[in-house]
Amino acid sequence: MKRQILIILLLVQFGLVPPVSADVVAESTDWLPVSAVLGEILDYNVSFLWFKKIARGQIRFEQGEKDGTYIATLSAATRGTAAFFTRNRVETYTTLMEEGPDGLLRPLLQTSDTQKGKGSRVTHRITSYAFDFDAKQVIYSKAVNGNVEQTQRLSMDELTPVYDFLTAFYNLRLGRLGPVIPGSGIKLSAFSRKGPEEIVICRLFEEQQKLMDVSADLLLCKVLMAPGTFKTKGRDVYVAFDQQLRPQLAVIKNVIGLGDVRGELTRTSKISYLR
Repeated sequence: MKRQILIILLLVQFGLVPPVSADVVAESTDWLPVSAVLGEILDYNVSFLWFKKIARGQIRFEQGEKDGTYIATLSAATRGTAAFFTRNRVETYTTLMEEGPDGLLRPLLQTSDTQKGKGSRVTHRITSYAFDFDAKQVIYSKAVNGNVEQTQRLSMDELTPVYDFLTAFYNLRLGRLGPVIPGSGIKLSAFSRKGPEEIVICRLFEEQQKLMDVSADLLLCKVLMAPGTFKTKGRDVYVAFDQQLRPQLAVIKNVIGLGDVRGELTRTSKISYLR
């Protein structure tokens, strides 16, 4: 199940009206504190084609080691027959983040780890982006089992805030991107060493939700992201949220080699943080 599975836990959507930028919707006063999601764990079953529950997915939000920082982790691990054929593949995205000057969560260190094998034969291929907002630079690094194979220092746009999909997810969960209104859109700038990327967020209309046979109790959204990010033929991902904006159901369209991949929320839990 390659890293495409991880997209299942994403949120985001695309609307039918021109999107507004994140720095505009960030003026909303209806924000939740980070404590509202701190310690939350969401577990998912992942299926594709006629294969059911072929992988487990999880997204969690925890405190960072330094005060004022937080760690979001999105992971997926194959199981059963799929684990055998994928060499016990585990995909993990992690973002260390903080609240920026505008109050929105922003990434400090974003990593993706592809793990294969078992025991002494485990291989880790890690890609990371370290964000230096003061210097307006991003340090890109690629390593295999701790051995750095490539590094590159890249420039960051001085005027455009940068987000990754995990900071976008939690900013939305905390109401920091504004309300989720049918037909409205939110556009977020993302970073890649290959050039600018974009995350576009919007809720679909009720008529579209009925056509997709999604419960009226859920909020159906659509995501547009660069195809290369999650190795898809297109950009479309559909996510159905509950009233707390927890993804209950998600479908990523046209995953290369897999077709449509589907994830369903199975359990929610929370870590208790005592001060």
